Amino acid sequence: MRITAPPNARPGSSAVTALLLCCSLLLAAAAVVVGLAPQARAEGELGELTFTTTSGKIADNPTFPKVGTDAACPADFGAQLQVSVVVPSGGTALLGRTTAGAPYDQGPVTADIPTGTSLEGRLRAAIPDGSLDGTYEIRLFCRNATNFGPEYFTTQVQVTGDSWAVKAAAATPTTTDLTATPAGTAPVGAEVTLKAAVTPGDAAGKVTFLDGTTVLGAVDVATGGAELKTSALTLGAHSLTAKFAPTDPALFDPSESQAANYTITEAGSSPPPDPDPTDEPADLDVTDEDGTPLDVNPTLTAGQKVLVTARGYTKDAKVKVVLTNSEETFPDATADAEGTVADYEFTVPDPLADGSYTLTLTEDKAEGHLVEFVFSIGEAPGPDPSPSDSQGADGGVDGGSTGGSDGGATGGSGDSGGGDGGGTGPLASTGSSALTLGLAALSLCGLGALFVVRARRGDLLKF
Repeated sequence: MRITAPPNARPGSSAVTALLLCCSLLLAAAAVVVGLAPQARAEGELGELTFTTTSGKIADNPTFPKVGTDAACPADFGAQLQVSVVVPSGGTALLGRTTAGAPYDQGPVTADIPTGTSLEGRLRAAIPDGSLDGTYEIRLFCRNATNFGPEYFTTQVQVTGDSWAVKAAAATPTTTDLTATPAGTAPVGAEVTLKAAVTPGDAAGKVTFLDGTTVLGAVDVATGGAELKTSALTLGAHSLTAKFAPTDPALFDPSESQAANYTITEAGSSPPPDPDPTDEPADLDVTDEDGTPLDVNPTLTAGQKVLVTARGYTKDAKVKVVLTNSEETFPDATADAEGTVADYEFTVPDPLADGSYTLTLTEDKAEGHLVEFVFSIGEAPGPDPSPSDSQGADGGVDGGSTGGSDGGATGGSGDSGGGDGGGTGPLASTGSSALTLGLAALSLCGLGALFVVRARRGDLLKF
């Protein structure tokens, strides 16, 4: 076959025109396909399903006679309501339908469900033998004349024996953290401030502060915190905790802080609460396990072993060793004839959170001598990345992102078969389809161009 161009047509322009026409037709077809594709709409929850009664018998028909929602049905699916139960075998089973009061797309829905099938009947069809006890999801689907909407209202019920009850939402977990000021130690009679931080900040309740099992006081939580000042701590070591009790256990879980070790010393025997870290006490030497001296207030790592030498004690005195803000216990030390605890082996607990810690070595007697070793846990941040790490050879910055989405739903109904499925799901992502069609169109255009060149060289086309 020979194609002949008009007499006044230039050879080059004819080839370009043919290729452009080919690309235009392919891209137009792709646009039509994308335009006809349904909009992606992921299946999920429209909102909360409620019942006028929160418990009953699973044999009742209907089991859920009156339902309510906290939002309207979608505009295209406001003609009918359907109540279904998600069964263990998969899919959903119909419990009842209604059109009374439709349309349901004008606001929150309240509707009576006429007699249909009992919850017991649908569950027994799916579980022929054994107990029906368990938690089941109840869904309220919005429908039009022919199909489900892809979204639904939902709640859960707990079945126990022959009864059901709406399952309450799980309570929100909480955490409680305790700090004491002054940190770590204070003299007898000094006021110690205990502060508890409770998260989340809207958790209402009361915090009880304890010294071991002894209650120091209870304070209501306000804006996520509670504070207690006390001078009741006696001479010696203490283990302090804070326990949060929620006002409504259905909304928030209780929580308890980690125990904080605290030492009360004789008046006048404690060093200043915030010693200057630049001045190492004359009665303290600390080395690593190889004997290399450490800097004042060094940074250590969990599991590291150091040797502590403390001086100034009474001859042969028993010395108690305590690490502030840690539950670890350590063996007592004994001073020698010179009143020195020499090369006490201290291993940093593992794990131990980043922060500042104080190891106290306190003589076990009234007005006993005390030595503190202050150290930190945590590594310094690494160097800023070199500009060359994020730039290409031409000086530009490399970058990229990936993305994707899943979507879909099963559909269909089977009243005679005893169950209904969910609504049919649309195309998950029209963007990816458009990209694929576009690339396909460009590939075909390239093949067309190659065909034209080959054909002209082979003298198959004349234009």
